[in-house]
Amino acid sequence: MELGGPHLGRQGGLSGMATPIPTGADLGIFRALADHACGMQFADLSPAVLQRANLCVMDLLASTYAALPGRGAQALSAYASAVNPAPQATLWGRSLRVGAIEAATVNGATAYEVEYDDGNTLGGHWGSSSIPAILALAERDGASAQQVLVAIVAAYEVGDRISQPFSRGLLARGVHYPGGMGGVAATVGAGRMMGLDAQCLAAALGFTCLLPVAPYFPGYEGSDAKNLYSGWPNHCGLHFAALAQAGYRGSPQLLEGRDGLAHVFGWQGSGEELRNRVLEGLGTRHAILNTYFKPYPCCRWIHAPVRALLDLVDAHSILAADIAAIEVAAPAFVGRMYFDAGPFRNATQARYSVPYALGAAALHGRLGQSQFETRVLGDAAVQALAARVHFAPDADLEQAFPTAFNARVSVTARDGTVHGGQSALPWGPQAPPGFADLAGKFHRIMAPLCGDAIVDEWTGYFEAGMQADADLYGFFSLLRRSVVRSHA
Repeated sequence: MELGGPHLGRQGGLSGMATPIPTGADLGIFRALADHACGMQFADLSPAVLQRANLCVMDLLASTYAALPGRGAQALSAYASAVNPAPQATLWGRSLRVGAIEAATVNGATAYEVEYDDGNTLGGHWGSSSIPAILALAERDGASAQQVLVAIVAAYEVGDRISQPFSRGLLARGVHYPGGMGGVAATVGAGRMMGLDAQCLAAALGFTCLLPVAPYFPGYEGSDAKNLYSGWPNHCGLHFAALAQAGYRGSPQLLEGRDGLAHVFGWQGSGEELRNRVLEGLGTRHAILNTYFKPYPCCRWIHAPVRALLDLVDAHSILAADIAAIEVAAPAFVGRMYFDAGPFRNATQARYSVPYALGAAALHGRLGQSQFETRVLGDAAVQALAARVHFAPDADLEQAFPTAFNARVSVTARDGTVHGGQSALPWGPQAPPGFADLAGKFHRIMAPLCGDAIVDEWTGYFEAGMQADADLYGFFSLLRRSVVRSHA
């Protein structure tokens, strides 16, 4: 049943919903999720969930520090200092504390800049969208490690459940759904940290109609606006929770109500179907366990083709000079990352380009931060290889998506030899990285910026887990000492 005039229920909501002001079991979807988020206890979190939450924080710090030497981080730091210099929360990697909301905004935007942060497939970048807000409140208010870990797990859970029904349709329309959904997670995380009850948290979620539309264009263009797709959700989540706490309330029926968010997001089913989809299995599994991590600093949808290509290059000792063509077959939406084959004006633009990523990987035999430096962006050899990359949607791979995301790559040599292979998305959730994998990534990013001693302290800290640092004194002490050398 489609949304719209003739299909609306008699009470003005989506068909399948009960009354305009439901009670008891008929409370709105946001209220049901708020009940779950507010009822979650630290004792409910398994060792696997706790380890994953710790890995998400460790990886997010590395993703943030990777961007600190750049112009964007400097501009954001100046913004925060000018807007609210109150020393409430730390700007990560800098010997500077600012207002909690400004710190969360800046840390979230910086964490997303180099495209190294975690995410959930067809969910969102819940780490960069919500953890900065959670940690800013923890630092400002003196929260416990248990509070922080529960808030992180709850934020990932609710954010993912709201995003999943709509993300594929939004993606098809060129909407960057993580940017539009991130504030849902941030609102839940902030609400937990602020001690909101379920009724108040549901009312705070009722403000999420004010989140950004978030088209993909800023990423294709390389605009700084793209990075705020994770910064702004932290900003909004903190404000939404504070507004509700002060008694200024949004609608708990915002999602399923007449011409509400579900309608705007293009939901084509009934209200009952939406409720069942969002709440299915609530309390029996944790979305954070489905989180992926990034071995390459570029858009996640490019990772499978990059891995397939690098496997071929390694297995067959393929030289870049011998490559005549690179063919990519993948689900159709990957074509959105294909159109731009250069010239590339900035790293963000290149991080959203299949041709650039494969060209750079083919030339260097790897794809890391150095492959997105200015000197490489203008490399004629990379441009030449990027021009030889061709994309075609594959019906079989499309049918398997999103249960499985795979890409096929074939490399044709100048002598006519063809090598082909296939890869899924590396580093999870089906094949997640271990602690050693993420610690290695953490070291590669952090050691040149802060030194080996700081890195060793951090990896030891996260191996023990934040839960071993009850009042988070160790965490924030180490964070404030982890200052990027060039910014000291």
